[in-house]
Amino acid sequence: MEKIEKILLLGSSGQIGSNLKKKIRSIAKNIRCLSKKDLNLEKLSFIKTKLDKFKPNLIINASAFTKVDEAEKDKKKCFKINVSSTKEISKWAFKNKCFLVHYSTVYIFDGKKKKPWNEKDKAKPINYYGKCKLEAEKEIISSKCDYLILRLNWVYNEKGENFPKKIIRIIKKKKKIFLVNNQIGTPNDAEFISVMTVKILKTIIQRKINPKILNLSARGSINYFDLAKKILENSQGKLEKVKLIPINSNIYTKIKKKQKVAERPLNSLLNITKLEKFLNTKMPDWENVFIKKIPTLIRNYKK
Repeated sequence: MEKIEKILLLGSSGQIGSNLKKKIRSIAKNIRCLSKKDLNLEKLSFIKTKLDKFKPNLIINASAFTKVDEAEKDKKKCFKINVSSTKEISKWAFKNKCFLVHYSTVYIFDGKKKKPWNEKDKAKPINYYGKCKLEAEKEIISSKCDYLILRLNWVYNEKGENFPKKIIRIIKKKKKIFLVNNQIGTPNDAEFISVMTVKILKTIIQRKINPKILNLSARGSINYFDLAKKILENSQGKLEKVKLIPINSNIYTKIKKKQKVAERPLNSLLNITKLEKFLNTKMPDWENVFIKKIPTLIRNYKK
């Protein structure tokens, strides 16, 4: 990747995009930020028009359909936003010699492996969201554009919908909550993801080496049940105590069967050895950042 002059950020109002806005100014000054209001990715004909108008030499695609359960109900919308739009963007990137950064997910894996997933593990998604994200990766690779795919897990932020805020909303409404205790992952603050994205891009420019696919995550792990306990323990009295009941994911899926709840991988941990070697930096533990963010997450949850 050569010197970056013009950056187009897609999904600028989302969890990651809203954090990236200011941070990418350290890479280039000429930046265009488009939210889903500015560019509806379901309208594929508009994508090329927007790209032709600005002519970026770096596109950061932080826009996606991320509602995992909704993806099972509205497959057409999920496919259009996560696959069809990515195909259009990557085709344009190839034709115009533009570098593309794209965020993917650990949900491309089935979760059956006991160790953290590395970049070379065989993908086998178990829900429709994961299937679409895997197809998006394939579209990018087959387009032959210059790309960087960053695979993420359990992203949260003060803005947007995410699992910690979902837990807080349920705690506010109920006195007894059933939570899965056999699905593990690493909660990752969107600000951390944004900071590391910029650091990775700068390293690519400086070293002129592109890793192509990287797992991007903090260190450590936790399950959903223990994460809820962590939120309650560090709520500083802003949440009333409720009864948390651990439950196996198979039982939870059966209970929620009528609601078409998507199956989640049991193991959503990402191996970050390649990332740490590339940056020559040890990633921080997720817990310290998360605990500091809990009061803000409580203030900003949606009723």
